[in-house]
Amino acid sequence: MIQQEMLTYQQLDGELNRIERELKKNENFVKRRQYKAASQECEESIARLDARASELKIQLAQAQQTVQKITEVIEEHSKEIGNLQDVDELNYMNKKLNEQISELNNADKEIRRILREGEEIAQAFEEASAKLPRLVAGYRKSDEEFNKAAADVKPRVAEIRARQAELKKAIDENIFNIYKKVADGGLYPVFVPLEDGTRCGGCRMEMPKAAVDAQFAGKPYMRCEHCGRIIFKKE
Repeated sequence: MIQQEMLTYQQLDGELNRIERELKKNENFVKRRQYKAASQECEESIARLDARASELKIQLAQAQQTVQKITEVIEEHSKEIGNLQDVDELNYMNKKLNEQISELNNADKEIRRILREGEEIAQAFEEASAKLPRLVAGYRKSDEEFNKAAADVKPRVAEIRARQAELKKAIDENIFNIYKKVADGGLYPVFVPLEDGTRCGGCRMEMPKAAVDAQFAGKPYMRCEHCGRIIFKKE
């Protein structure tokens, strides 16, 4: 038979689990989590926009330098054309001039693209910057309300913890270690009674009587082959 102290300890763990589940279902707990996720996403968005704006600033400077260089080349070609008499040379310089004009048009298009994207980033940055304070305020309000709810159950949690500490002094160490190992895996309750001689009191699954008898031979408990709980015989 599992010690009554162990079963009482387990029962108190069940109450702690229930309190924790109820807190996680609390409206403000849910809102706080949502506001936190939204705030982080907004901050990341602002950081990405800022980084992209820096990239565009560099690209714009480079494009403007390209325009300046092309403009200077066009001016030089234009002067040279004015002094040319040979038709072949004139045609060649016209070709070179047209190539430069084409590059200038491409550079101009690139500048317009950069400026257009810059305007979009500026607008998105402004919207995100206006949104973030509202999200932070929502998080703080939800956090404050949730902390009030958590404070309401804190005395009972402390009472349970103190009671469990006293119970643990009387619990067999090996039994307690088995309980903690199984409980830490997320299974509750850990210790359950054997029902009708062959059924687990936790998952309600039937087991062969011969297998049950064999497992109980020389031991006060057995492991359920279906759910992994620790089964004990009721007195």
